Amino acid sequence: MQANRGAILFMTKNCLPEDFEARIKEILPSMPVSIFEPRSFQAFRINTLKIGVEEAWKLLSEAQVDFQPVSWCPYAIVVAKAKAGELLRSNFVNDGILYAQGLESMLAVMVLDPAPQERVLDLCAAPGSKTTQIAMHMQNTGALIANEPVRDRFFRLRSVVQLMGAKVKLSSIDGRRLQAREGLFDRILVDAPCSCEGRFLMDDPKSFGYWSVRKIKEMSHKQKGLLLNAGRLLKPGGVMVYATCTFAPEENEEVVDWFLRKTEGKFELLPVSLPGVGTYPCLTKWQARSYESVLTPAARILPDDRMEGFFIAKITNSHYK
Repeated sequence: MQANRGAILFMTKNCLPEDFEARIKEILPSMPVSIFEPRSFQAFRINTLKIGVEEAWKLLSEAQVDFQPVSWCPYAIVVAKAKAGELLRSNFVNDGILYAQGLESMLAVMVLDPAPQERVLDLCAAPGSKTTQIAMHMQNTGALIANEPVRDRFFRLRSVVQLMGAKVKLSSIDGRRLQAREGLFDRILVDAPCSCEGRFLMDDPKSFGYWSVRKIKEMSHKQKGLLLNAGRLLKPGGVMVYATCTFAPEENEEVVDWFLRKTEGKFELLPVSLPGVGTYPCLTKWQARSYESVLTPAARILPDDRMEGFFIAKITNSHYK
């Protein structure tokens, strides 16, 4: 489903940085709702390492939890924000049966599509949302490596992995320097640290207080290093997903375009198929820069009352086909 970019008025309040507002209106001139207001729903992932989906539905119904399944994700549910607080404090969450995770976040792992017995790397893993989702897809088989270089975030990752009952080998090293000492990987997730523009909230200045164009450029530089090293760690014919929760083209199209050029045709994009999910086209140019590499297979996720803005690119080793 593609967004109609010109039909609906973009709305925002004047509490966001002016430079940011100018940029976002250029990136996405029209929106069905204000994308920087709190979402109406909280998403949860059913942890199939501990419980079956239908069993979880039954227990939730018996506990009189008013939830809705998600048509395109069999293990996701959404709960009205007004009711989510009680569920977050419940044993469903405390026991690791449910995990609060954005739908847009779940999409990255669904696109990666890890399978049992594979060798998989989550290069930037904390807090562990996608790591434990990957473990679900792998059914706790194969080899899953989760890397997080920041000390506090590493401990958070370890805690989530333990709570969810995921079998994961943890690593703590700069992802730009990680080496595949035990072998290359079938699949790699690069859920890159970013400027987090998709999470900005108009009523929460702390959510965007750190933002600046300079910060975007710093993030872009780091992201290029992470993606380039991930390419070195991927098996011939392997698949990796690059994802961010930001709108900035410097952190999305520019990073992927740079990587494809840098690797001189050894990699190519695969189509990101997201039936039932709202998307809008990737940019072909931004300010003074044009992106000549073919970026149309990548996807920008259209924010709505359930999802934040997101970017996903799926990459494979075309050199070895």
